Amino acid sequence: MLARLTTLLFLSVVPAQAADWWSYDNAHFGYAIELPSEFRLSARSDDGNGLTLTPADQSARLLVLGANTLNGDFSAEANIRVARAKDEGWQISYSKSSSRGISFSGTRQGHIIYVRGVALCNGAAAFFQMDYPKASMQRYDAVVMRLVRSLHPTKKCAPTTQIVKSFPVTG
Repeated sequence: MLARLTTLLFLSVVPAQAADWWSYDNAHFGYAIELPSEFRLSARSDDGNGLTLTPADQSARLLVLGANTLNGDFSAEANIRVARAKDEGWQISYSKSSSRGISFSGTRQGHIIYVRGVALCNGAAAFFQMDYPKASMQRYDAVVMRLVRSLHPTKKCAPTTQIVKSFPVTG
């Protein structure tokens, strides 16, 4: 009986937690990310490729955006974003990158920044950047981890080069 009650309680909690997030799909750049329902849209970029979201108490800021990379080079774009964060005074303490993704985090004046980016098709990339107070780390670290897991391309990229053999037409 207790096992059944525990299972029932667990099953009733899982859908409620899943409903606490909503999916954002950017068809133009070809990526999707789950966003916490406690965050509300506070601004949209002029070109429609980015969102700024904040919780009701304004304690954090979440930017989500698609971008065209410089010369289609995701690694160069990732390095530029890390350098820009350093120029803005962030002390970068964690950085991990590959040709398909980057994550980095750091601190500045009692705040934490976390940036995640993934390479997309046609030299584009999707990023999220979240900054929040160190004092709210316990509250927001789980949010960041779910954002990291959910940011993904929605389009399968075609090979950049194709070799086509042409044979002469014979009669």
